[in-house]
Amino acid sequence: MPARIPDLPTNRLPPVDAPGPEPLTGDDLAVLALEQMDQGVMLVDANLTVRVINRRLYEMFDVPQGFMPGADYGQIIQYLARRGEYGPGDPDAVASRHLDRARRADPPLYEHRRPNGRVLEVRTSLTSAGGFVRTYSDVTERRRAEDDLAIQRHMLRLTLENMGQGIVLLDRDLHYIAWNSNALDILGVSEEVMRGNPALYDVVRHQIATGLVDLPVGAPDFGGDLDAKTLYLMDRIGRPEREFVYARPQGDGRFIEVRVVPLPDGGQVRTFTDITDRVIADEALRQSREILTGVIDAIPALIDVKDRDGTVRLTNRFYRDTYGPAAAPPPGPATDRATALDRLVVDSGQGVPFHEDRAPDGDGAIRDWLTTKMPLTDEGGEVTHIVTVALDITARKRAEAELRDAQASLIQAEKLASLAQLVAGVAHEVNTPIGVTLTAISHLGEVVGRIRTLFEENRIRRSDFQEFLDVAWESTRMILSNVERATSLIQSFKQVASDQASGERRPFDLAAYVDEILLSLRPRLRGTRVTVELDIPAGLIVDGYPGSFAQVLSNLIINALVHAFDEGEAGRILLSAREEPAGWIEMHYADDGKGVPADIRPRIFEPFFTTKRGLGASGLGLSICANIMTGTMRGSIALEDGEGRGTRFLLRFPVRLDV
Repeated sequence: MPARIPDLPTNRLPPVDAPGPEPLTGDDLAVLALEQMDQGVMLVDANLTVRVINRRLYEMFDVPQGFMPGADYGQIIQYLARRGEYGPGDPDAVASRHLDRARRADPPLYEHRRPNGRVLEVRTSLTSAGGFVRTYSDVTERRRAEDDLAIQRHMLRLTLENMGQGIVLLDRDLHYIAWNSNALDILGVSEEVMRGNPALYDVVRHQIATGLVDLPVGAPDFGGDLDAKTLYLMDRIGRPEREFVYARPQGDGRFIEVRVVPLPDGGQVRTFTDITDRVIADEALRQSREILTGVIDAIPALIDVKDRDGTVRLTNRFYRDTYGPAAAPPPGPATDRATALDRLVVDSGQGVPFHEDRAPDGDGAIRDWLTTKMPLTDEGGEVTHIVTVALDITARKRAEAELRDAQASLIQAEKLASLAQLVAGVAHEVNTPIGVTLTAISHLGEVVGRIRTLFEENRIRRSDFQEFLDVAWESTRMILSNVERATSLIQSFKQVASDQASGERRPFDLAAYVDEILLSLRPRLRGTRVTVELDIPAGLIVDGYPGSFAQVLSNLIINALVHAFDEGEAGRILLSAREEPAGWIEMHYADDGKGVPADIRPRIFEPFFTTKRGLGASGLGLSICANIMTGTMRGSIALEDGEGRGTRFLLRFPVRLDV
């Protein structure tokens, strides 16, 4: 700590109540003026002796008043340096640098940042006597304000430059005074040109001349008169009275949306948004709507969309072709039922599952329909529309009726029950692809509704439209494949029913016939690593229906290949049979595959139950086995509890059907 600087006369004023008031001299007035200044002041003579320091300077440097005047300036600098006023470094070296700069008043103006963060602006002026005067102004708040303003300006510039839009500011004379880089790109002018604060007229003229902007459709033909074209555009878009938005194509292939916002002082803010993607998306959406309409029109099902009041808002071509110019079902009980179901959907918010209905078409002909109703809801869950999809199953119902008639004339009474179950089953099987079709249609409708909403709200994005295309394509593929599958199932069922009806009863050697069945399955088994072993004694004669028995055994083996073993996995199937008790055959089927999970064991003989629906399995195999064994073979089939890995079935049937 430096020695205390000797006390010399200071510039402090005498107390107000000092006795003997005397007239103020010129020096006293000067001292009074210094004490009232908001700046700190220091006067140093040619000998570097401090002659004057006002109160404000003491306060700025946190030094007791009266401590420094009369001291050597170098001592003061050393004292402050030791206190850390000038940062790290040797105090003597710091004092030497400051003395040299002070004598030369170099620099005459600089800023000093104190350790407490305050910023002082220091001005140095040389006196005629060889000394100097220094003034210290606290500019901390001003610097903070300037820094804040600089940060705000920087943030504003960053914001403008990172905007996806172009933006410009024009003064009351429509001269450009501010802009961002996106605006320069869209306007087609350079930074240098814009710094010259060109007029809107000149920029528009430049854009027309370079082909970046053209006159709107319907504009007069001005030929090559560039000024006439510019004036025409300026009259239309130069000074709108209120906020004005318009879109224009650019010569570079982009579409630009321009928004003009007049300002109270006569200036303008103009924003430029590249809407090329949106325009392309809108066009693609229009095309996709046409495609979607074509797809819906191509679906062979009635599709209509009603609002919650029952007014039809949308129909497909099949609907219009069915009901003719009236485009609505004729009044009657069927229409009343449909209205009641529509109201049920609105009130409950739930769809109506597939159900069969009968109603006349536009020509009055009675048709059979497989119908479902689904609600469309808003964001609040309130039903806004009802979608009805109805498949014309008249031909199917007619085919079923013809099939039932054929069964009545071709098969015995006891077989009729079995075939009737299959007829009922095929309706359920056909419902599956139809249900998938209608679900796909429903989902497609929801996606169409969502993409429509996005379009109407001008929020559609490329990803939204890509998702819509993917869903539309997948739904179309799903609809077509499932309709084809339904048709194939109906034809296959008719063939199976015919084969069973024409089957003949005859005696056959069980072991030999099983060999024949395996021979017919050899192409299917050849592509696997599954082997079939037999333990059936020769000479075991069965009087029954070999065709039906072959179907049972084939279904069991094929079912194992599909469900019990993974592709390429080695496996073993064992078929064994004995006559026990006398007059009855007990045949055991056993494989070492995956086995049947406990949760689905009770359902494996249900019609159309399968765990591999999407892989081509119909779920009819074991159901057919159960029907044949209980009906045609007059026996039974049961799933046995597996001991370890694999699946085991027990088949029991009489040696002779009359037993």
